[in-house]
Amino acid sequence: MDLLLEMLEDPVHRHVLLNHLPIVGLGMTWVFLAWSLVDRRWPSMRFALLLVTVLSASTLLVTSAGDAAYPVIFEELDGPGQEWLDYHTYLGDRWGWVIAANGLLALLAIAAGHFREPLRRSVAAGVLVTTLVALVLAAIVAEAGGKIRHPEFRRGPPPEYESPGRLR
Repeated sequence: MDLLLEMLEDPVHRHVLLNHLPIVGLGMTWVFLAWSLVDRRWPSMRFALLLVTVLSASTLLVTSAGDAAYPVIFEELDGPGQEWLDYHTYLGDRWGWVIAANGLLALLAIAAGHFREPLRRSVAAGVLVTTLVALVLAAIVAEAGGKIRHPEFRRGPPPEYESPGRLR
Protein backbone atom coordinates (compact mmCIF):
# COMPACT_ATOMS: atom_id res chain seq x y z
CA MET A 1 0.00 0.00 0.00
CA ASP A 2 2.87 2.36 0.81
CA LEU A 3 4.37 1.72 -2.61
CA LEU A 4 1.09 2.66 -4.31
CA LEU A 5 0.80 5.87 -2.30
CA GLU A 6 4.43 6.71 -3.06
CA MET A 7 3.80 6.17 -6.77
CA LEU A 8 0.69 8.37 -6.73
CA GLU A 9 2.66 11.20 -5.13
CA ASP A 10 5.14 11.16 -8.03
CA PRO A 11 3.69 13.13 -10.97
CA VAL A 12 5.57 10.99 -13.51
CA HIS A 13 4.02 7.77 -12.18
CA ARG A 14 0.64 9.45 -11.81
CA HIS A 15 0.71 10.54 -15.46
CA VAL A 16 1.69 7.06 -16.64
CA LEU A 17 -1.03 5.44 -14.51
CA LEU A 18 -3.80 7.85 -15.50
CA ASN A 19 -3.08 8.35 -19.20
CA HIS A 20 -4.89 5.13 -20.12
CA LEU A 21 -8.23 6.31 -18.72
CA PRO A 22 -9.17 8.68 -21.54
CA ILE A 23 -7.88 6.34 -24.25
CA VAL A 24 -8.76 2.80 -23.23
CA GLY A 25 -11.76 3.88 -21.16
CA LEU A 26 -13.28 6.03 -23.90
CA GLY A 27 -12.63 3.29 -26.45
CA MET A 28 -14.57 0.75 -24.41
CA THR A 29 -17.27 3.28 -23.58
CA TRP A 30 -17.63 4.16 -27.27
CA VAL A 31 -18.51 0.53 -27.98
CA PHE A 32 -20.98 0.50 -25.07
CA LEU A 33 -22.59 3.75 -26.26
CA ALA A 34 -22.89 2.39 -29.81
CA TRP A 35 -24.54 -0.76 -28.49
CA SER A 36 -26.93 1.24 -26.29
CA LEU A 37 -28.04 3.17 -29.38
CA VAL A 38 -28.79 -0.07 -31.17
CA ASP A 39 -30.58 -1.36 -28.06
CA ARG A 40 -32.60 1.92 -27.79
CA ARG A 41 -32.79 1.90 -24.00
CA TRP A 42 -32.37 5.25 -22.31
CA PRO A 43 -30.94 3.88 -19.03
CA SER A 44 -28.04 2.22 -20.88
CA MET A 45 -27.54 5.32 -23.06
CA ARG A 46 -27.52 7.52 -19.97
CA PHE A 47 -24.99 5.27 -18.23
CA ALA A 48 -22.73 5.28 -21.30
CA LEU A 49 -22.99 9.07 -21.51
CA LEU A 50 -22.09 9.31 -17.83
CA LEU A 51 -19.03 7.14 -18.46
CA VAL A 52 -18.05 9.39 -21.38
CA THR A 53 -18.35 12.39 -19.05
CA VAL A 54 -16.13 10.89 -16.34
CA LEU A 55 -13.51 9.43 -18.69
CA SER A 56 -13.29 12.57 -20.80
CA ALA A 57 -12.90 14.64 -17.65
CA SER A 58 -10.04 12.38 -16.58
CA THR A 59 -8.03 14.14 -19.30
CA LEU A 60 -7.76 17.08 -16.90
CA LEU A 61 -6.07 14.85 -14.31
CA VAL A 62 -3.74 13.38 -16.95
CA THR A 63 -2.79 16.84 -18.20
CA SER A 64 -2.21 18.14 -14.69
CA ALA A 65 0.06 15.20 -13.84
CA GLY A 66 1.89 15.60 -17.15
CA ASP A 67 2.51 19.30 -16.53
CA ALA A 68 3.91 18.52 -13.08
CA ALA A 69 6.09 15.73 -14.48
CA TYR A 70 7.48 17.78 -17.39
CA PRO A 71 10.47 19.44 -15.65
CA VAL A 72 11.43 16.23 -13.87
CA ILE A 73 11.37 14.04 -16.94
CA PHE A 74 12.86 16.61 -19.35
CA GLU A 75 16.23 16.54 -17.59
CA GLU A 76 16.43 12.73 -17.75
CA LEU A 77 15.94 12.47 -21.51
CA ASP A 78 18.32 12.50 -24.44
CA GLY A 79 17.98 15.16 -27.17
CA PRO A 80 15.41 13.34 -29.35
CA GLY A 81 13.45 12.33 -26.26
CA GLN A 82 13.29 15.98 -25.20
CA GLU A 83 12.06 16.94 -28.67
CA TRP A 84 9.32 14.31 -28.50
CA LEU A 85 8.39 15.43 -24.96
CA ASP A 86 7.98 19.00 -26.19
CA TYR A 87 5.89 17.79 -29.13
CA HIS A 88 3.77 15.58 -26.85
CA THR A 89 3.21 18.59 -24.55
CA TYR A 90 2.29 20.73 -27.54
CA LEU A 91 -0.27 18.17 -28.75
CA GLY A 92 -1.70 17.78 -25.24
CA ASP A 93 -2.12 21.55 -24.92
CA ARG A 94 -3.61 21.82 -28.39
CA TRP A 95 -6.09 18.92 -28.29
CA GLY A 96 -6.65 18.04 -24.62
CA TRP A 97 -9.43 20.58 -24.25
CA VAL A 98 -11.40 18.89 -27.05
CA ILE A 99 -11.37 15.61 -25.14
CA ALA A 100 -12.49 17.34 -21.93
CA ALA A 101 -15.19 19.27 -23.85
CA ASN A 102 -16.51 15.92 -25.08
CA GLY A 103 -17.32 15.12 -21.45
CA LEU A 104 -19.24 18.37 -21.08
CA LEU A 105 -21.15 17.59 -24.27
CA ALA A 106 -22.05 14.14 -22.89
CA LEU A 107 -23.30 15.76 -19.69
CA LEU A 108 -25.45 18.16 -21.72
CA ALA A 109 -26.77 15.17 -23.70
CA ILE A 110 -27.87 13.52 -20.45
CA ALA A 111 -29.73 16.67 -19.44
CA ALA A 112 -31.31 17.06 -22.88
CA GLY A 113 -32.39 13.41 -22.90
CA HIS A 114 -33.85 13.74 -19.43
CA PHE A 115 -36.05 16.69 -20.36
CA ARG A 116 -36.76 15.86 -24.02
CA GLU A 117 -37.45 12.20 -24.64
CA PRO A 118 -37.50 12.51 -28.47
CA LEU A 119 -33.93 13.87 -28.40
CA ARG A 120 -32.39 10.94 -26.56
CA ARG A 121 -31.12 8.91 -29.50
CA SER A 122 -29.97 11.90 -31.53
CA VAL A 123 -27.96 13.50 -28.72
CA ALA A 124 -26.43 10.13 -27.82
CA ALA A 125 -25.53 9.62 -31.50
CA GLY A 126 -23.95 13.06 -31.55
CA VAL A 127 -21.83 12.18 -28.53
CA LEU A 128 -20.90 8.90 -30.22
CA VAL A 129 -19.41 10.91 -33.11
CA THR A 130 -17.63 13.45 -30.88
CA THR A 131 -16.25 10.64 -28.73
CA LEU A 132 -14.73 9.06 -31.82
CA VAL A 133 -13.09 12.41 -32.62
CA ALA A 134 -11.83 12.64 -29.02
CA LEU A 135 -10.43 9.11 -29.28
CA VAL A 136 -8.53 9.92 -32.47
CA LEU A 137 -7.07 13.06 -30.88
CA ALA A 138 -6.16 11.18 -27.70
CA ALA A 139 -4.43 8.52 -29.81
CA ILE A 140 -2.40 11.19 -31.63
CA VAL A 141 -1.26 12.71 -28.33
CA ALA A 142 -0.50 9.28 -26.84
CA GLU A 143 1.41 8.13 -29.92
CA ALA A 144 3.79 11.07 -29.53
CA GLY A 145 4.04 10.34 -25.80
CA GLY A 146 5.08 6.76 -26.47
CA LYS A 147 8.07 7.96 -28.46
CA ILE A 148 9.50 9.92 -25.53
CA ARG A 149 11.11 6.98 -23.75
CA HIS A 150 10.96 4.41 -26.53
CA PRO A 151 13.47 5.21 -29.27
CA GLU A 152 12.54 1.97 -31.04
CA PHE A 153 9.24 3.63 -32.01
CA ARG A 154 10.83 6.81 -33.38
CA ARG A 155 11.19 7.20 -37.10
CA GLY A 156 13.06 10.49 -36.90
CA PRO A 157 12.38 13.77 -35.15
CA PRO A 158 8.86 15.00 -34.40
CA PRO A 159 7.04 16.97 -37.09
CA GLU A 160 7.57 20.72 -37.31
CA TYR A 161 5.23 22.68 -35.08
CA GLU A 162 4.90 26.14 -33.62
CA SER A 163 6.10 26.04 -30.03
CA PRO A 164 3.56 27.38 -27.53
CA GLY A 165 6.37 29.22 -25.75
CA ARG A 166 5.91 27.67 -22.30
CA LEU A 167 8.24 24.74 -22.80
CA ARG A 168 11.41 24.63 -20.69
